[in-house]
Amino acid sequence: MSPVRDKQDAPVATKCGSFEGAAGFIFIFSIGLFMTCLVAAAILAVKPVEVSLFGYGLLVPIGTFAFALTFSATDVVSEVWGRKMAAYVVINGVLMRGVLFLLFAMGVGIEDWTPIVSNPPFWSETQEAAFDFMLAGSIRTNLAGIVAFALSAATDVAIYHYFRERDRGKNRLWWRNNISTIVAQIVNSLIFVTVAFGGSVPWLALFSLIAGQIVFKMLTAFLDTPLVYVLRNLATGRKLFDFSG
Repeated sequence: MSPVRDKQDAPVATKCGSFEGAAGFIFIFSIGLFMTCLVAAAILAVKPVEVSLFGYGLLVPIGTFAFALTFSATDVVSEVWGRKMAAYVVINGVLMRGVLFLLFAMGVGIEDWTPIVSNPPFWSETQEAAFDFMLAGSIRTNLAGIVAFALSAATDVAIYHYFRERDRGKNRLWWRNNISTIVAQIVNSLIFVTVAFGGSVPWLALFSLIAGQIVFKMLTAFLDTPLVYVLRNLATGRKLFDFSG
């Protein structure tokens, strides 16, 4: 059988394009990883942590680590199934973030929306305040995340496929994986931190949050490169530790 082709994509082996066997498992795993980390990042972003690095303290929203893995998933989909499929994943991610935003808003304010819903007697004001603090913060970070994710994920896919086409036949998967992820993560950090935390934290802390996100997302981009190779290899029938391509 002849390879499946997309106008903008490299040939994809029929074995992979059919989503059968190991290829199908890796595709579902990549989508599952993408969606899981996307939801986790929206919730965990409420809490910042301070990381000491070379004597400097950097503030990092803890959701950063989860969010960075979403780019690993889209890079695997891009590499094996092409730009169009990666775009579908990104679009679905944006839509799911929108659904999550609405669900969080409902969780915080449903008892105010309708007279037939109220908190039960055993639900204390302390519990309600903690719940509202968590989800209300997540509503803002989730809204910021929708905007930042849409722009950064589109950037990641565009850059990845630019270098994929430019470097066809060369062993530069490591390059397009890292450069696309790093640039996209910088875009994401600038937009996300400004929208999510602007006005609620001092400017110095805001700068530290942006710098912390960029540093740790770049580190994750370097560390996830072997994972991208391994998942690509499993999906395409290569040897597990084949680092060519």
